Amino acid sequence: MAQGSRLVSDVLRIMRLAISRRDTNNVDSSDATLLRYLNDFISLKAPNDCRMVEDFGTMSFNIDETNTSGVYTFNDVGADTDFMTISNEAFISILDPVDNSTSWQPLEICRDPGYFFEEWGINNDDIITTGFPSRMLLYGNEMTFRTIPDQEYVVKIYGYKKRNNFSTTSEEIPYDYWLRYLAYGGALDYARDYNYTQEKIQSIRQTFSSERSLIMANVHNNLTMSRGSPSF
Repeated sequence: MAQGSRLVSDVLRIMRLAISRRDTNNVDSSDATLLRYLNDFISLKAPNDCRMVEDFGTMSFNIDETNTSGVYTFNDVGADTDFMTISNEAFISILDPVDNSTSWQPLEICRDPGYFFEEWGINNDDIITTGFPSRMLLYGNEMTFRTIPDQEYVVKIYGYKKRNNFSTTSEEIPYDYWLRYLAYGGALDYARDYNYTQEKIQSIRQTFSSERSLIMANVHNNLTMSRGSPSF
């Protein structure tokens, strides 16, 4: 899959063709204006519209016995801005096994506080036996581990990462095949905000839908060649 050969300026060029605004000196069609629409689309709308396999990644962090409540925020583990969606798949391991081998164990992720605390209880951290954590409550910005760790462990969680905004037109887009999907996504929002005719909006939407189908086909093809994964 080609990387690094298409730039943000290429996306803006296609956006201008789609919206018929080629005057870069006009404030309504300047690079800065179109870049804002592109960034809004790629960071706010596209992640929920289309979860691309390239955005799937790993969040890895350590927990230890110094936190006697077993409760961590994303900020505590340095991952507050990394992920927008987290799967139900996670693993945990002792940081430094005695035999220098790594033995990963599944870490169950629970998202229902009522179910979680019905089993483990609330406000009873001081009486819970420490040990190897086997379950984690993920709720809001907090992760609660039970059992409370008795030593240092490394945790790996999987999910879809947030996409960063572009700052200049000379930046490379992550993957070439995103080119027209991003361009027509940004152009569609632009056309709506600038009160284009329904006929013109529909024309842009049809092309966007076509490009989205190609994106989803690529996602499907990648998933069918990988092992079964959780639905999230």
